[in-house]
Amino acid sequence: MSTITRPLAIGVIGTGNMGARHALNLHRYVGAARVAALCDTDPARTQAVAAQCGAPHRFDDPLQLISAAEVDAIIITSPDATHADLALACLRAGKPALCEKPLANSLAESGRVVEAELSLGRRLLTVGFMRRFDPQHRAVREVVASGELGRPLLYKGVHRNASIPSSVSGEVVLTNSAGHDFDAMRWLLGQEAAEVYVLGVRSRDSFSPETRDMLLAQIALRGDCLATIEVYVAADYGYEVSAEVVGQRGTAVTLQPDLALTRARQARGVYVPTDWLGRFQEAYVAELADWVEAAKRGSIAAGASAWDGYMALQVTDACIRSLRSGAPAAVDAPARPELYGG
Repeated sequence: MSTITRPLAIGVIGTGNMGARHALNLHRYVGAARVAALCDTDPARTQAVAAQCGAPHRFDDPLQLISAAEVDAIIITSPDATHADLALACLRAGKPALCEKPLANSLAESGRVVEAELSLGRRLLTVGFMRRFDPQHRAVREVVASGELGRPLLYKGVHRNASIPSSVSGEVVLTNSAGHDFDAMRWLLGQEAAEVYVLGVRSRDSFSPETRDMLLAQIALRGDCLATIEVYVAADYGYEVSAEVVGQRGTAVTLQPDLALTRARQARGVYVPTDWLGRFQEAYVAELADWVEAAKRGSIAAGASAWDGYMALQVTDACIRSLRSGAPAAVDAPARPELYGG
């Protein structure tokens, strides 16, 4: 792909919360790109987003958007089950794509995406693990990489959402939410998981019997390091994420990005957002800016690769097996292909 000197023409597939956020961030904050096309099954939603970001083209069929001559690169924010097929279509079209997590709904599907990119011999896919661009997470990673803490001994991740539909199973929580935590663990430590043990509970009697909205994963990594990850998706009070690395000589933990201390109603405290969109706004803009510049140059974006998406699903798959069986499960760690820096 040759260098593109004009603004990169982006097509966004899916105009729900995440798709609308990406489209508006591109329009408002990433001058090197423009929103050229949108696609969604809801025409009214597509029209509303198009009116805000000035997208001139609208499609009902995502494959038509991908193949459209007026689209240089694609953002995939459609439902999880569509990600793998749309990523494969982008590879066939030879167009860069930023695919929201998860890369696929299953380990096998993600493997097919990686195989297709390997066959192509070019890295065109980036997976939307935006914590890699979050200033708080990046600061912890820099401390760990500096060696100031000594060898990492323990990773502690916390991931809380305010609410979920009452029928969501633990397996869906692992695939849809916990992938961010598995990627953050791998990225912060530079290590792969070896074994997982997952327990889950249902926090409310009103939830369906299959619901497991509080999950605790205990993980042994291959670098003689441990991890615990709590994912609680019905925490009620708001959305909050943290990551801590405990080393031989100290610890590093993400600070919450609070902008003000409020005193009101006989209380003193900080605001907790209701969802992830506001919490990671700065990360989303940085992620998009990096991805757009890489796509214009025909180079590799700094974000997570298809291989990273695949390895996050390796951990997810083992966690699902452990949750089902009630026993520890091994995590496969295949050799990283040369295309991905192996």
